[in-house]
Amino acid sequence: MELSSELFSNGCTSWQRVLLTASLFICVRPTTLISPTIELVPASVAAGGSILLLVHNIPKYLQSLFWYKGLIAFNKVEIARYRTAKNSGEPGPAHSGRETVYSNGSLLLQNVTWKDTGFYTLRTLTRYQKMEFAHIYLQVDTSHSLCCDTLDSAQLSIDPVPRHAAEGGSVLLQVHNLPEDVQTFSWYKGVLSTQDFKIAEYSIATKSIIRGRAHSRREIGYTNGSLLLQDVTEKDSGLYTLITIDSNVRVVTAHVQVNIHRK
Repeated sequence: MELSSELFSNGCTSWQRVLLTASLFICVRPTTLISPTIELVPASVAAGGSILLLVHNIPKYLQSLFWYKGLIAFNKVEIARYRTAKNSGEPGPAHSGRETVYSNGSLLLQNVTWKDTGFYTLRTLTRYQKMEFAHIYLQVDTSHSLCCDTLDSAQLSIDPVPRHAAEGGSVLLQVHNLPEDVQTFSWYKGVLSTQDFKIAEYSIATKSIIRGRAHSRREIGYTNGSLLLQDVTEKDSGLYTLITIDSNVRVVTAHVQVNIHRK
């Protein structure tokens, strides 16, 4: 890792950062074909509403697809599956009766609750036994609903601006409600907060940056926690993770989905 001598200021002084190209976990040899991605429609949902996990770039020669709650694809957390031969969907053990799977791979969640917050995984399988995975994080807004955990303060969240960008453009991962007593915050590409996926870490005390292993010199970060991705490509699509640590060593995590399309 490299320690940068660049300093933050309370203005718009920026720090150079990383972009890592692995967010979709593909269990096959590298291919020039575009891998599946998932988009939330609408981009946010409140408790009691409905949201579509819209799939793009579904594989050609699809044989079947599976949806799971969480990051691990195993039977216990399978929500539903779709088989092209039968042209029909089948509920899984984690199906609540509120989910509908479509032939284009998309999944509709209805009457959502705070318990629906979390990661969702799509697994596709072609007739040639090529398997691909895509992940997305759903945050259900519970600010106007009752649940067991009432937050004393606003929740850390991230918005991509714009929500859809073309290759060659820029996307700002705009952070909201960064903890006031935050001591450090780190950005990761994907959902795993390991050194291999770290974009960069910023320390409030030393006003310094520790760059991660995947620095591409196409990113700019700000003291409010936001991250600007520049000259983006389709490979930059996927989940990004922000982890903050405050003075009481309290860890808060937030995720955001980035969607990049060809011009």
